[in-house]
Amino acid sequence: MSTLLLAVGAVLLVVAAFAGVYGRRQHRRSALVGDTETTDVRDIKSEGLVELKGTVRASDPFDAPITGAQSVLSAWEVEEWDERGGSDMWETRATGVYATPFELDDGTGRVRVDVGDHVNDASSGTGIHDIQVGAVDVDRLLSTGVTADNVLAPLDGFSVETSVPPDSEPPERIAEFVRGEAGLSTQTDSITNVLDVGNEHGERRYYEGTLGPGDEIYLLGRSRAVENATRPLKPEDVVVTPPDDGQFIISDKSEAELADSFGQYRYAYLGAAVAAVVGVAALAVGAGLV
Repeated sequence: MSTLLLAVGAVLLVVAAFAGVYGRRQHRRSALVGDTETTDVRDIKSEGLVELKGTVRASDPFDAPITGAQSVLSAWEVEEWDERGGSDMWETRATGVYATPFELDDGTGRVRVDVGDHVNDASSGTGIHDIQVGAVDVDRLLSTGVTADNVLAPLDGFSVETSVPPDSEPPERIAEFVRGEAGLSTQTDSITNVLDVGNEHGERRYYEGTLGPGDEIYLLGRSRAVENATRPLKPEDVVVTPPDDGQFIISDKSEAELADSFGQYRYAYLGAAVAAVVGVAALAVGAGLV
């Protein structure tokens, strides 16, 4: 019994730490969205943090790597099922945001937006373990979108677009995507002589959400003066990019929806506190201290 209590206590403290970190991250995002006033494009006259809402305008979109949709931004994630070492869980192989410059039109004017390309990968080959409880992928359950570098893209249409079994040839578009992304390894072969129940070792899921011309978006980033800009600045003299230090948010969700999503930090803090108290108590009892 004491060994079981010690194990339960240790697990609960890990859960508490995860919930606390998650809550703190969501708290910062909630404050950022709530404390920043929306700016009309015509009123952009200086460099600095801006919150904008408007319509995507673009004459040269690209084909999204997974769905092929005409896009100015693709937010994607690749997960793979891993059974090595007795740990049966989904591992995130890579997440990324691909984007091409576009204009945001809010009816008062247009301003250029340049998100850039950002990729977080597991190039070490070990993968990034998702937090999982039993069969529940907690990271996926709590996800508010793709984060790559300092760019957050919470998109309504973000979903599993393609699943590829192990030892199978992926669709040509997926194969081309994997070949072109240096940080994304090829798919793992299945483990032979193992009876898989449910997910098979090496199975992959490719997620993607996109933004394209005509989409209504929310954007929070930094306005910067372009080369040879005139003073005082006008919308055509600036480009909105990710900040050097801070979070860039781009989404097809409304500000209210984002605020509600980020506001879940309160429940994370509560969960962290409860898990920590119960975990410490279990450790104390298991160690015979009480």
